[in-house]
Amino acid sequence: MPLSTRSPGPLRVALATLGKCALALAVFTTIFGGWQWVLARQPLPGASNREGACVLWFVGSSTMSRWSSLQADLQPWIALNRGMGGATMAEINLHIAHDQAKQAPQAIVYYAGENDLAFGRSVDETLADLREFLAIKSRLFGQTPVFVISLKPSPTRWDRRDQQDQYNMAARAIAKQRPDVAYVDIVPLLIEGGRPGPFYNEDGLHLNGEGYRRWTAALRRALDESLPRNVLQRCNPEALHYRS
Repeated sequence: MPLSTRSPGPLRVALATLGKCALALAVFTTIFGGWQWVLARQPLPGASNREGACVLWFVGSSTMSRWSSLQADLQPWIALNRGMGGATMAEINLHIAHDQAKQAPQAIVYYAGENDLAFGRSVDETLADLREFLAIKSRLFGQTPVFVISLKPSPTRWDRRDQQDQYNMAARAIAKQRPDVAYVDIVPLLIEGGRPGPFYNEDGLHLNGEGYRRWTAALRRALDESLPRNVLQRCNPEALHYRS
Protein backbone atom coordinates (compact mmCIF):
# COMPACT_ATOMS: atom_id res chain seq x y z
CA MET A 1 0.00 0.00 0.00
CA PRO A 2 1.60 3.34 -0.98
CA LEU A 3 2.46 5.84 1.75
CA SER A 4 0.01 8.70 2.19
CA THR A 5 1.04 11.93 0.52
CA ARG A 6 -1.66 14.02 2.11
CA SER A 7 -0.48 17.46 3.27
CA PRO A 8 -0.81 18.39 6.94
CA GLY A 9 -4.26 19.49 8.04
CA PRO A 10 -5.15 23.17 8.48
CA LEU A 11 -5.02 22.92 12.28
CA ARG A 12 -1.51 21.46 12.24
CA VAL A 13 -0.32 24.18 9.85
CA ALA A 14 -1.87 26.87 12.02
CA LEU A 15 -0.27 25.49 15.16
CA ALA A 16 3.13 25.27 13.48
CA THR A 17 2.85 28.86 12.25
CA LEU A 18 1.75 30.02 15.69
CA GLY A 19 4.73 28.24 17.25
CA LYS A 20 7.15 29.94 14.89
CA CYS A 21 5.60 33.33 15.61
CA ALA A 22 5.81 32.73 19.34
CA LEU A 23 9.46 31.75 19.04
CA ALA A 24 10.25 34.83 16.95
CA LEU A 25 8.45 37.05 19.44
CA ALA A 26 10.34 35.49 22.33
CA VAL A 27 13.67 36.06 20.58
CA PHE A 28 12.75 39.66 19.74
CA THR A 29 11.57 40.36 23.29
CA THR A 30 14.74 38.91 24.74
CA ILE A 31 16.99 40.95 22.45
CA PHE A 32 14.98 44.17 22.68
CA GLY A 33 14.41 43.81 26.41
CA GLY A 34 18.08 43.10 27.00
CA TRP A 35 19.08 46.14 24.97
CA GLN A 36 16.60 48.31 26.88
CA TRP A 37 18.03 46.95 30.14
CA VAL A 38 21.53 47.91 29.04
CA LEU A 39 20.46 51.38 27.91
CA ALA A 40 18.58 52.06 31.15
CA ARG A 41 21.71 51.35 33.14
CA GLN A 42 23.95 53.71 31.23
CA PRO A 43 25.20 56.85 33.02
CA LEU A 44 23.45 60.13 32.41
CA PRO A 45 24.32 61.72 29.05
CA GLY A 46 26.94 64.42 28.96
CA ALA A 47 29.57 62.51 30.92
CA SER A 48 32.96 64.18 30.75
CA ASN A 49 36.47 63.78 32.07
CA ARG A 50 36.37 67.44 33.11
CA GLU A 51 36.59 67.48 36.88
CA GLY A 52 37.46 69.98 39.56
CA ALA A 53 35.97 72.45 41.98
CA CYS A 54 34.31 74.56 39.28
CA VAL A 55 32.25 71.85 37.54
CA LEU A 56 28.47 72.00 37.75
CA TRP A 57 26.12 69.28 36.53
CA PHE A 58 22.78 70.24 35.02
CA VAL A 59 20.50 67.22 35.42
CA GLY A 60 16.89 66.98 34.32
CA SER A 61 14.40 66.64 31.51
CA SER A 62 14.13 68.42 28.14
CA THR A 63 14.03 71.94 29.62
CA MET A 64 17.54 71.18 30.80
CA SER A 65 18.76 69.22 27.77
CA ARG A 66 17.58 71.98 25.37
CA TRP A 67 19.52 74.70 27.19
CA SER A 68 21.92 75.24 24.29
CA SER A 69 23.45 78.43 25.70
CA LEU A 70 24.16 76.85 29.08
CA GLN A 71 27.95 77.02 29.04
CA ALA A 72 28.00 80.62 27.87
CA ASP A 73 25.28 81.62 30.34
CA LEU A 74 27.08 80.14 33.35
CA GLN A 75 30.67 81.22 32.66
CA PRO A 76 33.14 81.06 34.31
CA TRP A 77 31.65 77.87 35.77
CA ILE A 78 32.22 74.64 33.81
CA ALA A 79 28.60 73.72 33.10
CA LEU A 80 28.00 70.15 31.94
CA ASN A 81 24.56 69.57 30.44
CA ARG A 82 23.46 66.10 31.53
CA GLY A 83 19.77 66.51 30.73
CA MET A 84 17.60 63.89 29.02
CA GLY A 85 14.89 64.98 26.61
CA GLY A 86 11.43 63.85 27.76
CA ALA A 87 12.80 62.11 30.84
CA THR A 88 10.82 61.24 33.93
CA MET A 89 12.30 61.39 37.40
CA ALA A 90 12.38 57.59 37.65
CA GLU A 91 14.44 57.41 34.45
CA ILE A 92 16.86 60.03 35.72
CA ASN A 93 17.23 58.13 39.00
CA LEU A 94 18.03 54.91 37.18
CA HIS A 95 20.70 56.56 35.06
CA ILE A 96 22.38 58.56 37.82
CA ALA A 97 22.48 55.47 40.02
CA HIS A 98 24.86 53.97 37.42
CA ASP A 99 26.99 57.06 36.94
CA GLN A 100 30.72 56.40 36.84
CA ALA A 101 32.11 59.82 37.67
CA LYS A 102 35.33 59.57 39.64
CA GLN A 103 34.83 62.94 41.28
CA ALA A 104 31.68 64.69 42.38
CA PRO A 105 30.80 68.02 40.77
CA GLN A 106 30.84 71.17 42.86
CA ALA A 107 27.03 71.19 42.67
CA ILE A 108 24.12 69.60 40.82
CA VAL A 109 21.36 71.74 39.33
CA TYR A 110 18.19 69.67 39.04
CA TYR A 111 15.00 70.17 37.03
CA ALA A 112 12.45 67.38 36.65
CA GLY A 113 8.92 66.44 37.64
CA GLU A 114 6.94 68.42 35.09
CA ASN A 115 6.69 65.42 32.77
CA ASP A 116 5.80 63.11 35.63
CA LEU A 117 2.75 65.14 36.67
CA ALA A 118 1.70 65.57 33.04
CA PHE A 119 1.97 61.80 32.48
CA GLY A 120 -0.32 61.03 35.42
CA ARG A 121 1.99 60.61 38.38
CA SER A 122 0.62 61.99 41.63
CA VAL A 123 2.30 64.77 43.59
CA ASP A 124 3.24 62.28 46.33
CA GLU A 125 4.78 59.88 43.81
CA THR A 126 6.72 62.71 42.20
CA LEU A 127 8.04 63.88 45.56
CA ALA A 128 9.04 60.30 46.39
CA ASP A 129 11.12 60.25 43.21
CA LEU A 130 12.76 63.54 44.19
CA ARG A 131 13.68 62.08 47.58
CA GLU A 132 15.03 59.00 45.82
CA PHE A 133 17.22 61.20 43.62
CA LEU A 134 18.59 62.96 46.70
CA ALA A 135 19.23 59.60 48.40
CA ILE A 136 21.18 58.34 45.37
CA LYS A 137 23.11 61.61 45.27
CA SER A 138 24.04 61.26 48.93
CA ARG A 139 25.15 57.67 48.44
CA LEU A 140 27.32 58.48 45.43
CA PHE A 141 28.42 62.06 46.04
CA GLY A 142 28.01 62.75 49.75
CA GLN A 143 27.18 66.34 50.68
CA THR A 144 27.42 67.72 47.14
CA PRO A 145 24.78 70.48 47.07
CA VAL A 146 21.72 70.14 44.86
CA PHE A 147 19.88 73.19 43.53
CA VAL A 148 16.29 72.13 42.88
CA ILE A 149 14.57 74.43 40.38
CA SER A 150 10.82 74.84 40.85
CA LEU A 151 8.52 73.49 38.16
CA LYS A 152 7.89 76.19 35.60
CA PRO A 153 4.37 77.44 34.75
CA SER A 154 4.20 76.33 31.11
CA PRO A 155 1.21 77.50 29.01
CA THR A 156 0.66 74.01 27.62
CA ARG A 157 0.48 72.55 31.13
CA TRP A 158 -1.32 75.41 32.84
CA ASP A 159 -4.05 72.95 33.85
CA ARG A 160 -1.46 71.24 36.08
CA ARG A 161 -0.60 74.39 38.01
CA ASP A 162 -2.30 73.24 41.23
CA GLN A 163 -0.25 70.03 41.27
CA GLN A 164 2.88 71.96 40.37
CA ASP A 165 2.24 74.40 43.22
CA GLN A 166 1.88 71.50 45.65
CA TYR A 167 5.10 69.95 44.42
CA ASN A 168 6.96 73.26 44.57
CA MET A 169 5.83 73.93 48.15
CA ALA A 170 6.95 70.46 49.23
CA ALA A 171 10.29 70.79 47.40
CA ARG A 172 10.89 74.09 49.18
CA ALA A 173 10.15 72.39 52.50
CA ILE A 174 12.61 69.59 51.71
CA ALA A 175 15.29 72.18 50.98
CA LYS A 176 14.70 73.85 54.34
CA GLN A 177 15.24 70.53 56.08
CA ARG A 178 18.47 69.59 54.30
CA PRO A 179 21.70 71.61 54.31
CA ASP A 180 22.74 70.03 51.01
CA VAL A 181 19.63 71.21 49.11
CA ALA A 182 18.70 74.70 47.90
CA TYR A 183 15.40 75.63 46.27
CA VAL A 184 15.38 78.02 43.31
CA ASP A 185 11.96 79.57 42.68
CA ILE A 186 11.66 80.62 39.05
CA VAL A 187 7.84 80.79 38.93
CA PRO A 188 7.51 84.57 39.63
CA LEU A 189 10.02 85.30 36.87
CA LEU A 190 7.89 83.53 34.25
CA ILE A 191 4.46 84.92 35.21
CA GLU A 192 2.92 88.12 33.88
CA GLY A 193 -0.59 89.22 34.78
CA GLY A 194 -1.31 85.95 36.53
CA ARG A 195 -0.48 83.86 33.46
CA PRO A 196 2.67 82.44 31.85
CA GLY A 197 4.54 85.27 30.14
CA PRO A 198 6.14 85.38 26.66
CA PHE A 199 9.07 83.24 27.69
CA TYR A 200 8.23 80.04 25.80
CA ASN A 201 8.64 78.57 22.34
CA GLU A 202 5.63 78.05 20.08
CA ASP A 203 4.97 74.68 21.73
CA GLY A 204 4.07 76.51 24.94
CA LEU A 205 6.27 74.12 26.85
CA HIS A 206 9.96 74.81 26.33
CA LEU A 207 11.70 78.07 27.19
CA ASN A 208 12.86 80.60 24.63
CA GLY A 209 15.99 82.71 24.94
CA GLU A 210 14.42 85.22 27.33
CA GLY A 211 13.09 82.39 29.48
CA TYR A 212 16.56 80.94 29.84
CA ARG A 213 17.99 84.38 30.62
CA ARG A 214 15.58 84.64 33.52
CA TRP A 215 16.53 81.16 34.70
CA THR A 216 20.19 82.12 34.49
CA ALA A 217 19.71 85.21 36.66
CA ALA A 218 17.85 83.25 39.35
CA LEU A 219 20.33 80.41 39.33
CA ARG A 220 23.40 82.63 39.44
CA ARG A 221 21.94 84.42 42.44
CA ALA A 222 21.30 81.10 44.20
CA LEU A 223 24.82 79.82 43.48
CA ASP A 224 26.40 83.07 44.68
CA GLU A 225 24.37 83.04 47.90
CA SER A 226 24.71 79.35 48.77
CA LEU A 227 28.14 78.10 47.75
CA PRO A 228 31.10 78.56 50.13
CA ARG A 229 33.21 81.68 49.81
CA ASN A 230 36.36 79.71 49.07
CA VAL A 231 34.62 78.01 46.12
CA LEU A 232 33.46 81.34 44.73
CA GLN A 233 36.94 82.80 45.23
CA ARG A 234 38.35 80.04 43.04
CA CYS A 235 35.57 79.69 40.46
CA ASN A 236 33.70 82.98 40.27
CA PRO A 237 35.47 85.65 42.33
CA GLU A 238 33.37 88.44 40.83
CA ALA A 239 30.37 87.08 42.76
CA LEU A 240 32.06 87.99 46.05
CA HIS A 241 31.63 91.69 45.23
CA TYR A 242 27.86 91.27 45.67
CA ARG A 243 27.99 89.07 48.75
CA SER A 244 27.96 90.51 52.25
